[in-house]
Amino acid sequence: MHKGQLSYLPPIIKLIFLFAIVLLFGILSALFMSLVAEPVFGVDMRSLNDMTSNIGFMQAYQILQSISLFVLPSLLAFYLFYNSFSQSISGKNSLSAQSTIITVFLIFAAQAFIAYSGWLNHQLRLPESLKELVVWMTEKEQELAELTTLLIRSDNWWQILITVFMMSILPALGEEFLFRGLLQRELSTWFNNKHIAIILTAILFSAVHMQFLTFLPRFLLGIMLGYLYVWSGSLWLAVIGHFTNNFMAIVAYMYLSSNGSDSPLNIPTENPFGLMTILSFMAITGCLYAIKKTSNSVVVE
Repeated sequence: MHKGQLSYLPPIIKLIFLFAIVLLFGILSALFMSLVAEPVFGVDMRSLNDMTSNIGFMQAYQILQSISLFVLPSLLAFYLFYNSFSQSISGKNSLSAQSTIITVFLIFAAQAFIAYSGWLNHQLRLPESLKELVVWMTEKEQELAELTTLLIRSDNWWQILITVFMMSILPALGEEFLFRGLLQRELSTWFNNKHIAIILTAILFSAVHMQFLTFLPRFLLGIMLGYLYVWSGSLWLAVIGHFTNNFMAIVAYMYLSSNGSDSPLNIPTENPFGLMTILSFMAITGCLYAIKKTSNSVVVE
């Protein structure tokens, strides 16, 4: 197959094809791990306790999942969907030092507003008729929070490097390739409206994490990353923003946990709205406006 062989397909067919290859790579990765679990790691995959008690296995599984579900399917889709493989990944605009600095500051400054959105999310009260759904969402949230805590290791520098690679670098690359680089791009073409595409992609981006009690903060992050991509014309800027967000969370978690403080992954129990929240929102708006003005904002077709 040559580059861009499927470029003629309409967006809906491209998205169906993308979903199919994500599913295929996901199944293959699960089969591979089931084959090596016992002989390599001494793990019985039928036992959840057996898996979670083996950190090496969990790290390897997480890394393989990130690569097989996000990175590899995205690279294959870039190759088949677009005539220029390199430009389809990087975008039409080159990455500048100025836009990179603005992006890092944007993510840093946005944390107060994101924390407030997390508190708002927890104020949502579903009807009593949906009690079982609420219980399921709460249990799922706790399971994934425990898994995240398990995977963040700071025993030594090697474990720190693995943690950063697994939870910052790979998600930033894979998820931005898939969501902003492919899904948002094709939805923008389908609806002929970049704003609708950004919102729909952010909804899917947040939903796929299966953490519904923190849906709103992740949705807002998706909105910011979506506009970073559209207004900068560079997918790498969204990757940098995503990496910065995850890296900050890891550093904060390691620092606070070493001092016996509460995890930064915890949602505030009291309303955190205040001057910092207002300033945070203003900083988000200002940074995105600066990105738009300093870039020749052309979305990759």
